[in-house]
Amino acid sequence: MSNDASSPSHDIIDPAADGSSPDGGGPAGIDGSTGQVVEQEDKVAGSIAQDEGPTRGTLRDVADSLGISSAVALRALRGTDDIRPLMATRVREAAERLNFPLEELADEDSHHGVVAVLVNTMRNTWISDLVRAIRIELTATGRSAVVVPTRRRVPEYPVAADTEAIESLVRLGVDGFLMISDLADMDSVLEATGDRPFVGIGCSRDFVGRFDTVRIDDEVGQGLLVDHLVGLGHTEIAHVGGVGAEVARERADGFRKAMERHGLSETARVEPGDFTEQVGHTAGSMLLRGSRVPTAITCANDLTAIGVLSAAREAGYEVPEQLAVAGYGNTSLAASGIAQLTSVDPNSDRLGALAAQFLVDRVSGHVGPARDVAVAPSIVVRRSSSAGPRPAQERRKRISVD
Repeated sequence: MSNDASSPSHDIIDPAADGSSPDGGGPAGIDGSTGQVVEQEDKVAGSIAQDEGPTRGTLRDVADSLGISSAVALRALRGTDDIRPLMATRVREAAERLNFPLEELADEDSHHGVVAVLVNTMRNTWISDLVRAIRIELTATGRSAVVVPTRRRVPEYPVAADTEAIESLVRLGVDGFLMISDLADMDSVLEATGDRPFVGIGCSRDFVGRFDTVRIDDEVGQGLLVDHLVGLGHTEIAHVGGVGAEVARERADGFRKAMERHGLSETARVEPGDFTEQVGHTAGSMLLRGSRVPTAITCANDLTAIGVLSAAREAGYEVPEQLAVAGYGNTSLAASGIAQLTSVDPNSDRLGALAAQFLVDRVSGHVGPARDVAVAPSIVVRRSSSAGPRPAQERRKRISVD
């Protein structure tokens, strides 16, 4: 994932950076009533979850704990000759301590199958971040991944899922399916996958309980953005999103809740927009040419925010001096020198790795109710939102001439 979090020019705000629960139980909590695991509890909503429970480590977690690469960690766990025994011991101890599923580890020459990663589009750079994390984790189990666009346009419907492609993958014998975000016509998609294991990544809460899900805690994410902007003095804040997928609507709801928490419900505005740059540009133009122009705009994703930045430039607004803009996803677009876009980092490495582990569990015969993990994001503050609200302009008085 393109994340310049380590750069001194970026301010990373992670409400649970110490990775501990309020009572010292660990970085994850389990809701006893729902079975939902909530990682990295946050105080954004004004309260802290009190439940605690085990979490599971990924290959990246093991590597990061020792300051080595994932490739070195994997070779150490496999016991290859180029890794010294002391390093191999340290890596295995770290894997056991972090609850990495060693039982799924495969030899270097083993190949256990292929996993299909279903996506709506290939143009979203966030998907690339997730796929890289998925492939790293699958490699440890001797599996590979193939990315399959499943969105097609037909005359009868604006958007439809390519169920024929999914059925072809089943006939070819893929081990299972990972779905990134929400796909169109989910009932048809699930029917096409047959009895193959299915895990959703970054999808809507609506799918919790239907199959294993690893989601972004979008309410926390939107809360982080609003908290940051309000802390700079912004009160006239708008959001571009809420259209195109249930996830977009959930992020818009998270924005409204965050604004309500700050007593700003009356000034909270949602301009309809999806996840594309074009619609972001249109929505941004509508907001900036209206009678009440916001001083800050949050967006459903980074691509939408790029469209808003373009609209701001065309409308003559300097960013951030006259308008603060923030995205969602912390993709390479946000980190680019041109955009320098504040964005929510959804922790794509962990999302992809956990989803891959869940799928391998199911392929290996794990049974039981559908699992759900909500991964708490953090915020990476960059130049696009580094200033407070612009000074209010005095309205010209009307003079009546008799």
